[in-house]
Amino acid sequence: MDIDIDSALDAFGDPMRRRIIGRLAAGPLDVSGISAGMPVGRTAVSMHLRVLKAAGLVGDRAVGNRRVYHLEPDALRRLRDHLDWYWERSLVEYKDAAQARAKELEMTVEQEIVVAKTVRVNAPLAVAFEVFATQRWWPVDTHNLAETLGSEVVLEPFLGGRWYERAPDGTETDWGTVLAWQPPYRLLLTWQVSPDWTYEEDPERAARMEVTFTPEGPHTTRVDLTHRHLERYGPQAERMRRILEGKGGEPLAAYARHFESKA
Repeated sequence: MDIDIDSALDAFGDPMRRRIIGRLAAGPLDVSGISAGMPVGRTAVSMHLRVLKAAGLVGDRAVGNRRVYHLEPDALRRLRDHLDWYWERSLVEYKDAAQARAKELEMTVEQEIVVAKTVRVNAPLAVAFEVFATQRWWPVDTHNLAETLGSEVVLEPFLGGRWYERAPDGTETDWGTVLAWQPPYRLLLTWQVSPDWTYEEDPERAARMEVTFTPEGPHTTRVDLTHRHLERYGPQAERMRRILEGKGGEPLAAYARHFESKA
């Protein structure tokens, strides 16, 4: 059956016709079957079917004294191909824009400096995420920023939440901000630590810390912690990478020990 793209797009513009197409996608139906449970009657459904037939999206055939309607797969395929052209063009435009932006910043994905650490804990996925988010396991005695040693680390559990260290006197020292909160699979935080281990106020000059949680069984979870964008430290980037390759793994090791102590 031939199809007129403009008519087909106009036909799809009506929500009731989209519902009819959705029902016919499950198989051929007569008017009674299509209209069952619809907010409009059989007469209105018949009118919509005429529009869909005229657009080439729906066909029909006689079965006894009934007319049974079905989708026209070739017509739908042509409509899909038409829309795919716009999709492909949008991808090309997006790619061009991304390349232009990368050139503007003089940075490519390959230039990103990262340090990745992995541990496996004996805990279900949801528990592994929840325990990490509480931060009660964090080794604040060795990994801190505050002038007065902090007593706890707090991670506010929502997008835009603060990540900070709190001292016994109530003083708070910021570490970063929650950029992505996707329980129980992923956290993304700004890691606003300068090369001299003080708080970096500009998040665009700071690194990122991404933590992902992957189930490897009903009671085992792999946790990957990655420090990203260390290249933002400029001349200090390599020094920061070396430090994080060593001491950067200690908080994750402390996290794993927390589960071992509960075993």
